[in-house]
Amino acid sequence: MTAGSRPRVAVVGLGAISQSVHLPLIRRNAERLELAAVVDLSRDRARAIAAAHGGAVAAFGSIDELLAAVAEGAVAVDGVVLATSGSHAPDVERLVAAGIRVLAEKPLAFSLAEIERLRATAAEAGRDPADWVRVGYMKEHDPASEMARELLANVRLRHVQVEVLHPADGAQLAFANLAAPPADVPEQTIAALMAQTSEIILHAIGTTEEPLAKLYPNVVLGSVIHDIGLLRHLVGGIGAVDRAAHWAGFPGSVSLGGRLAEQPDVPWAIDWHFIPEYPEYRETATFHHEQGSISLRFAVPYVLNAPTVLTVVDGVAPLGSRIAETRFMQEEAFERELRAFADLLEGRPSDGPSVDAAAADILVGQRMIRAIAEAAGTPLPSGAEAAAAPNPSAPTET
Repeated sequence: MTAGSRPRVAVVGLGAISQSVHLPLIRRNAERLELAAVVDLSRDRARAIAAAHGGAVAAFGSIDELLAAVAEGAVAVDGVVLATSGSHAPDVERLVAAGIRVLAEKPLAFSLAEIERLRATAAEAGRDPADWVRVGYMKEHDPASEMARELLANVRLRHVQVEVLHPADGAQLAFANLAAPPADVPEQTIAALMAQTSEIILHAIGTTEEPLAKLYPNVVLGSVIHDIGLLRHLVGGIGAVDRAAHWAGFPGSVSLGGRLAEQPDVPWAIDWHFIPEYPEYRETATFHHEQGSISLRFAVPYVLNAPTVLTVVDGVAPLGSRIAETRFMQEEAFERELRAFADLLEGRPSDGPSVDAAAADILVGQRMIRAIAEAAGTPLPSGAEAAAAPNPSAPTET
């Protein structure tokens, strides 16, 4: 990046989250970031989106093509917003090795082995992942989460409850006028990517049997990961996973519970339900403590500037009760995340979701899928990563 210039970014993966969130926000923050390139398996989609953003935006059909163009000096890229499907770690590894910083959507990986390879590659290149990679846990950038974290630091928790009601994606994205599904991606390309993902999942959980092989990447690490990360950020994370159930087919419903990592006397519970016809997405995290309750209600993540509602219930002396709601109407979590990435590209890094944090969340996800498998009477094979994931014991009752 030359002195006085804006960081130049590429968006890799042009699906729903890029079309509805990342690309509009890069355009909205044009004074901070320059869109230099877009990449998608569909060349038609990449070219159409590049054209819509002006002739200076380059379009590529793969990361290989992008990296070749960067190496040849045909395009300059300082950072990549990585929003592809599947595991992101292999592409993050290649981008960091090429000297490009990355904001990767979650989950960062499907296995801990991928994280270790990423760390090894970064170390070989003399690059600290903490300075080169951020993971897209946008809720950590939400001002309501920030305020909740401050409040939670000063209370004694009694119980943590998370509930997610998840309608079909179409109900969340009808507003976005997304581009039609591409028709120019070769079937063999898709098949190769699916085979690669299956191999990673087999290593992680030791089975390709359904529903476990679908629940792990699509539900546990595809959606519940939001709440795993949120609890890590707000209250130090999930420790033991000692209760699990799955029912109603796939994706169905998942109920999980256990104890917090840093407060092992405090139970947590996550109830996640895929209900296709449910009226709207709803995600609520409630923290009950000795003087009241603190809760966060998150809106549909794809809708920009739909504020998270922070509700605080506490007492008023001598016998009163008070309920306060706070909304940050002018703040968007994804936008704050993007600006933090711009700061990183400009050499002013701040604390943010890291490779280490992502690895900790994957470990929790592996405890969860193991608990689901055991509850279903189909324990994971002993050689799988998830079968060996340590599960802290609950405190001894006295």
